[in-house]
Amino acid sequence: ISVRNINQYLDSLDVSPKTKKNHLQAISSMMKQAVKEDILKSNPCELATLPKMIKNKAIHRPLQPVDLEIIFKGAGSWYMFYAFLYHTGLRSSDVASLKYGNIDFTKKSIVSFVRKSRRIHEFPIADVLLEMVDRNGKNDDPIFPSLYTEKEQNDKLVKPRKYMQALLKTNKRAKADLHSFRHTFNQSLTEMGMNIEDRQRLLAHASSDTTKIYTHPNFDLAMQYVNRIPKYGTSKGN
Repeated sequence: ISVRNINQYLDSLDVSPKTKKNHLQAISSMMKQAVKEDILKSNPCELATLPKMIKNKAIHRPLQPVDLEIIFKGAGSWYMFYAFLYHTGLRSSDVASLKYGNIDFTKKSIVSFVRKSRRIHEFPIADVLLEMVDRNGKNDDPIFPSLYTEKEQNDKLVKPRKYMQALLKTNKRAKADLHSFRHTFNQSLTEMGMNIEDRQRLLAHASSDTTKIYTHPNFDLAMQYVNRIPKYGTSKGN
C-alpha cells in the first residue's frame, strides 16, 4: 500500500474535504496498528494529500436565546436529540451513538465512548434529560435509532441538521449547525462561572488512560452547573 494508493482513494470519494479527512484518520489508525504488528513498515497515510479545507467558523456560532426558542418550539420529533446536544455539549455523532445502557439513572450520569478523544468518559446528565429517557429501554438499544450507526462517519445527521437550519432560515436567523449546541453549552457554563479546566473535562477535552473510564473529578459540582443551564420548550415533541 503506497501513498499514491491512498491519494487515489481520497480523490475518488465524492464527499466534502472534511469527510475525506475523517476517512483518512480512520484508515491511518488501522495502518498505525499494522505498523505496530510489523505487517507494514510505515504508515502511508502520514504523507497523504488532503484537499484544502476552508472552515466557516461563523456557522458554529453559539445559539442565542431567540434561536433556542425557535429550534425547540419547532423541533418536532427531533426535540429530544436537540435537547441532548444542548444539555450535554456532546458532539452530534456521540449523542447519536448513545444507547440506553450508557445512562446510569442512579448516579445520574452518561458513560460513553467519545470518538474524537478515543476514550470512555463519564458525564453528569441533567435532570431534564433523565425525564425524557425511557427507563425501560433495553441496554443495547439506541436512544436515537433513526440516527444510530456503527460507522465512523454518520451521514444520518444531515436530516436533523438541515431541519434545524430550515427553522432558523424561516425565522430569518443566521445560519448555525449542530455543533453550535456544543458552543452554546460551553458559553452557558462560562457565563455561570465554571472554570476552564472543569469545562474542558465536561467537553471531553481532557486526556486519560485508555483503559479507564475518565470521570469528571468534580462530578457533583459539574452536576449543579449542568442542571442550571436554561431550559427551552416544554416536553419531548412539543
